[in-house]
Formats: sequence, structure tokens, C-alpha cells
Amino acid sequence: MHPIELIYVATGIILCAAVLAFAVSSYFEKKTKAFMVALIFTAAISAVWLAYYHIFSFSMIMLSIPPAFVITFAFLFFAPDGRISAIEIDNSGERVDERDVMFAREEYEPGDSRYDAYYSAKPEYKEIDDAIRELPRFLEPGGKYYDPIRSPYIDSIFHSVRYLTTRVDGEISPERKAIEPAEITETLKHAIMKMGADDVGIAPLRQEYVYSHVGRGPQKWGSEIFNNHKYAIMFALEMDYEHVESAPDLTITEESASKYLQGALISVEIARHIRNLGYSARAHIAGSNYQIMLPPVAYDAGLGEPGRLGYLISPRFGPRIRLGAVTTDLSLTTDKPKNFGVQDFCEKCLKCAVNCPSGAIPYKEKVSVRGVKKWQLNIEKCISYWRILGTDCGLCMKVCPYSHPPTLFHNIVRKGIGRSAFARGISIQADDLFYGRKARF
Repeated sequence: MHPIELIYVATGIILCAAVLAFAVSSYFEKKTKAFMVALIFTAAISAVWLAYYHIFSFSMIMLSIPPAFVITFAFLFFAPDGRISAIEIDNSGERVDERDVMFAREEYEPGDSRYDAYYSAKPEYKEIDDAIRELPRFLEPGGKYYDPIRSPYIDSIFHSVRYLTTRVDGEISPERKAIEPAEITETLKHAIMKMGADDVGIAPLRQEYVYSHVGRGPQKWGSEIFNNHKYAIMFALEMDYEHVESAPDLTITEESASKYLQGALISVEIARHIRNLGYSARAHIAGSNYQIMLPPVAYDAGLGEPGRLGYLISPRFGPRIRLGAVTTDLSLTTDKPKNFGVQDFCEKCLKCAVNCPSGAIPYKEKVSVRGVKKWQLNIEKCISYWRILGTDCGLCMKVCPYSHPPTLFHNIVRKGIGRSAFARGISIQADDLFYGRKARF
């Protein structure tokens, strides 16, 4: 057999085997459409490859064309083209008042002093916020997915998180230990990973990412926030793929609550350990006792890039993560932001916007928000839909192509889209083909 014939046959076998293996992987992911489409592709490629061989077996030039096409495709898919867009940041220095955050605003009730004080100062929010308050409360009766057993159980997990908001800070040991930054950084990262985190990074803490005033939690509402810590320890917890696939059912909310609790426990323990070393440290956990905006700080720590859907997108897990944080004045070695194609991908994909039932995710271009170019969500629409459902929805997280589990095939695709604009364009079309443009729920 001529060497060209051998290459032709080998290429066909490898190609069919790869698509068939993808079909098997899709079967175990319980992705029926992807499984069926991959089987059809396997049969089609086999038939076309054999037919082409029988037609052109007399010409080595013609037989060389399909393998050359496959090799060229692979080259374009993985070759770095230098066109990865970074996030445009020109920070204005303006800080966000946590009292303006939707999660805080929905807590203000008529007759509450906070209600009168806030809407006297910000009357433009009163009408929409009052409309949201008319809807069933999150995890309470009236929501579409409310369950008399499971919903209170999930709420009890959030209650445990809220209890831990009183444990985020504490006394600092008077004996400050001399510590090498590189050594303690690695020690803390190892400890956080051993406690269950899936990724961890260190960032310098920018003051523009520190809230200006308290809006939620046990601290005095409206009090000014002073956090002059120089560093933020950020970590990510992967949300279970199958639980996210259940969105917008209660299962995804249970997963969110569990990860928030795990993140709170890790944050509180790490902060306590640093204080025992003689340095100031504070945990930042849901519930709320955040003093900082977690997603932009996590970006600075190299944990991911913000996407169109408003979540941070991890290189390994996509938006299927929950974040935890500790800020400190302990000297640490910092990581750098990672740009791996998310901005370009989200510019073209739009799947989260297509599948958002509330219309909260924009189709339009980015806008400048406090000096950062980003896709701005309509958070009022998002929270309203959460209340209608009685869950935290998660459909955008579910359909995001980056949310696929980190299997061999999905990791290969991630490698390509992190390097090549060609790969990003092809991958968006392929995701629609194999998984569908619209989610079923």
C-alpha cells in the first residue's frame, strides 16, 4: 500500500474513533442529543471516507486532500493567533455602596427604618423594588418549585451561612511571626485545596473593589467600610455538573447553598489561622458579610474571566463555581489575571441571553461601568424571576458551553478556544449542533 493510502486510512480510522469516543462520553454525560448526533457523524464520516477511497484510489493526490484538510483544521484549531481580547479596565476609583446591591434592597420592608431612609435617598428604585417585594420570597411558599420539605432544608443551609457571618473577624495574636511570603502563600493555598476548594489564587486588593457602606449582614446598616488589607486570597468551589444540569429546579439551589456553606467554613478557618500568626485577616462570606466584590477580585487572582452571563468563568469549570475570599495584611505572592478567550467567545455565543427567561442578560454590546467594559445585567429582572421560581434559576450557567464537565474532549476544546479565534467560532456552532440552542426544562 502506498504511504498516502496508509495516511488516508489511518486518518479516517482516527477521526471515526474520536467521534465515536465523543459519542460514548456524551452517553455517560446523559446528553442524548449529543450522543445521537455523534453516532450519525461517525456513520457519515465512515461512509464518506470509504466512498471517497473507492472513487479516488487511483490518485494519490486526491487521496491526500482529506488528510490535509483534517491536519489543517487541527492546526487552525490549536494554533495561537494572538487575538485574545483582554478585559478593558480603566478604573474610576468609584466604590460601590452595598446598600444599592439588589440583594440588600430586597430586604428593605415598609415600616423598616432602612426602607424609609433608603428610598428617600434613592426614590428611583422604589417602584421596581416594591414590585419585587410583592412576589413570593426566595425558598418560601408561592414559588413554582417550592417544596415543603426541601425548600426549608435549603434555607436552613443558608441560615448556617448567616450564622458564620459573626465569625468572619476576631482578635489578632499579639505575637507576629516572621514569615516568608512565598512560603506562607504556598502553605495557605495547599490548606485551602485540602479543605475542598478546586482552585485558589492571590490578588492585590484594589480599593475600588471594596464596598463603601454596609448594606446587609450583622454590621450596622449604612456604616462606612474601612478595609485597608493589601491582599485577597480567592478560591473557587466547583458546583456539581449534574446538579447544575437540573436547573432551574431546587437541586441547583441546594448545590449553591452547600457550596456557600463550604466556602464560608474555609474562609472563616483560613482567616482565623492568619490572625493566629499575628496578622489582620477577614473572611468574606455570603449571608452577607462581604466587604469586597468577589468576581473582579477573583479575576485579578487568575481564577477566571467575567462572561456575558455575569458570572466569573473558570478555565476548568466555566461558570459552575462559587467563590470564597479572605483579605489580609499578611504579605503574599500574587497571581496574574488569565485571559483565555472568554471575551471573544461571549461576544459571539449569546446562548445565555437566548435562554434567559427573564431577559436579564443583554444581547447588546458591553458598556462602561465604573471604568470597566462589561455586559451589564438587569439584576431586577433576574431577582424577580428567582422569586417566581423559588430557586436561583441557573439556566444561564446550565447552557453555557464552558459549563461542560472537564472530560478529555471538553478539555481539548477548551485548549483550542483559549488559543484560536477559529476554534472559538467553530466551537460555538458545534455546541449548538450537538447540544441545541435552547435548553429544555
